[in-house]
Amino acid sequence: MTAQERLDLGRSYFKEGKLDEAIKTWSEIRYEDDLQSYADAQVNLGNLYDFQRNQEKAEETYQKAIEAYQEVLKSDRQAYSWAQYKLGTLYDSLGQQDEAKNVWRKVRRNDNSEAYAWAQYKLGVLYNVLEQRDKAKNIWKKIRRGDNPEAYADAHVRLGHLYDVQKQQDKAKNAWKEAIKTYQEVLEDDPHHAWAQYKLGNQYYFVEQVDRAKYIWEKVNRSDNPQAYAWAQVNLGVIYKTQGEQEKSKDVWEKVYRRDSRQAYARAQFSLGAIYQDMQTLDDAITAYKKVHREDDVKAYARAQFNLGLVYHTQNKLDQAITTWSNICHDDDSEAYAKAQFSLGEIYAQDKENAKKAKKAYLNARDFLYYKSERVLKILNCPEEFREKLDTLAKNTEKLLNSLQIIPDYESKVAHYSRISTAFSLLDNKEPSKFRLSTIRGVNDPTEGLVLGKYWAQQGISETIHTNDTATFISCFTFNHDSLNQFRLYGKENGQEATGVSLVFNKKFFSNQLEVIANPSKESSNKTENIEYSKLNKLENSSIKLPIDKSALQTLYRCIYLDPETGYWTLSQRDKSTFYRRHEECKWEDYCKLISKQEENIKKYLSDENDKDSENNSIPSILQSIFKKSHSYNKRKKQQILETVRFILLPLQYLVKHIAFQEEQECRIMYITHLHDEKIRHDWEKQWMYVEYEEPVLPHIDKIYLSPGSAKYQDFFRILLDQKEDDEPDKKEDKNESKVRISQNPFRNKE
Repeated sequence: MTAQERLDLGRSYFKEGKLDEAIKTWSEIRYEDDLQSYADAQVNLGNLYDFQRNQEKAEETYQKAIEAYQEVLKSDRQAYSWAQYKLGTLYDSLGQQDEAKNVWRKVRRNDNSEAYAWAQYKLGVLYNVLEQRDKAKNIWKKIRRGDNPEAYADAHVRLGHLYDVQKQQDKAKNAWKEAIKTYQEVLEDDPHHAWAQYKLGNQYYFVEQVDRAKYIWEKVNRSDNPQAYAWAQVNLGVIYKTQGEQEKSKDVWEKVYRRDSRQAYARAQFSLGAIYQDMQTLDDAITAYKKVHREDDVKAYARAQFNLGLVYHTQNKLDQAITTWSNICHDDDSEAYAKAQFSLGEIYAQDKENAKKAKKAYLNARDFLYYKSERVLKILNCPEEFREKLDTLAKNTEKLLNSLQIIPDYESKVAHYSRISTAFSLLDNKEPSKFRLSTIRGVNDPTEGLVLGKYWAQQGISETIHTNDTATFISCFTFNHDSLNQFRLYGKENGQEATGVSLVFNKKFFSNQLEVIANPSKESSNKTENIEYSKLNKLENSSIKLPIDKSALQTLYRCIYLDPETGYWTLSQRDKSTFYRRHEECKWEDYCKLISKQEENIKKYLSDENDKDSENNSIPSILQSIFKKSHSYNKRKKQQILETVRFILLPLQYLVKHIAFQEEQECRIMYITHLHDEKIRHDWEKQWMYVEYEEPVLPHIDKIYLSPGSAKYQDFFRILLDQKEDDEPDKKEDKNESKVRISQNPFRNKE
């Protein structure tokens, strides 16, 4: 049997799970039999030993492989090129990046075009990891289809992502189209090319052709390539779950073995654990989560440990929950770490002797969960006799905020009034700007943030609501999509009324999670959820190997319109006429009932009427009890309490507006953070201070209304917005289906 035949036989044993036979077969290949096959066998042995956690043997065989690859003579150009490519790959996997770059650069197209293509691809990936993106782009562009079609397609996938990051959307789309076309050609030549199938499915998924992606992934066979098969099953499971086919999800995830791919196995087991946790079959969830190891996939491990801690917490096994959450390191996954630390703080805070541990845990969570962590820290710093009331105040404020969230089924679209220049910048196909949340200090309402304080004053609570070291950023929306009044007030070009536009967003631009205001200060996934002591929610597997990476979304809240003198208040809501415009009169009554229910919930927490015997005291009642004159706290203690109250009520403060603005029917997204948050952008000369919203605007525009003064830009906006599914700009939709509308409101600009 030749060395190459032994190498292939060992691979067959490995695919079948016969690891001892694979080790024996690869170990029989000798240096003198065939240098290339010997080196490949040593790499395989190293990977297998690493899989078995035998690091000593893994390092020994890797070193033998390095020495063997280095011995391949330059005179055999084909073999030498492959040896350099494989040597670079081995160096890269061992974290020796400089050595990897040096050997990949030695591969020449004239010597071996296929090895050259893969070496260039890997070199580009390495430069991209090192954030040398221009170098990566130039290297990927060197790869030709004739060198190796698969490497060429992979490079175009990477180029597409790079262009996308650099806001060059047209170039990104062209690169992805070229990748899809090339993968299809590869599969025509070789229908069993499993990696090409898997990658083609990825691209279809990325361009949101989910059914095509599913069809392609379902065709991947383990016998063709176990690793490609494993990842296809992981992704199929996610699609099935999204489509409500939970049993199918379980079936495909259970087909993934660790020997196929350690990382895919970790993701599959994590996902199985999440499903079992949803089904309340907690023993099965524990079994699945425990199968996820840090060395298989560090992020999946961190999230599995967090969810495992939740299961133990549910079972009242607090010691096991503490141990499990303590296993998570910040570098594993910053979101899981922060939520684990917050959860640890909640447990430690129950015992006075663990007060220091609680504070330390909350501090560790502060960067990611700023508002919630800082709120608890401030409560813990207050005199002990007030902590219970302050905690109740925090919980009831949170319940009130949850009652202010919009109703997606009836309030699925909201408008943002903007200047023409800003709209074009946001919708630019090539280099769109990001949507901004601006500092609260820049709004046009002089009573902004003061109305609630006046209301408390009317009820005998004289303290004003103000914070010093916290920055609040908002962006405003309205249920009025085509409003003459708002065209006159907002989006004015050069100070002229009715010259702006109304950008109507669909609900996917916002979070659909029920969560408290203030998303984390650091970057997070779109699956960020609340962590409450009474109801801890598990983390979802948002890190599957799919190319779509959604940024953190903010929750949309309706405003309360309040007359601080009389105490009368009402909620921002849709007008009855908007239901008639869409021929949905029958839904109006259902909508009114839902709004009434929200009003009842809000009244329970905002008003102190009939509240004396209620278990859940209203916010005014709690404030009155905290600040009643009979308390004997000194000035310093009172200041601590006051600062804590101010901070707890901060989100509510900027959702309560004066009744005079009721016509605007406003809702808001809000970001609360500390003044040193790295996400804050500022320019003192222009008096700008804002944070950027990561989600792109263009995909979420339902329609756009042009004011009378901006009607002349209709065709320009149609070029940007009215396109067919194939995204070819020269193929417009029917005029009646246009997303671009001219406002029907009568207005005459004064020259």
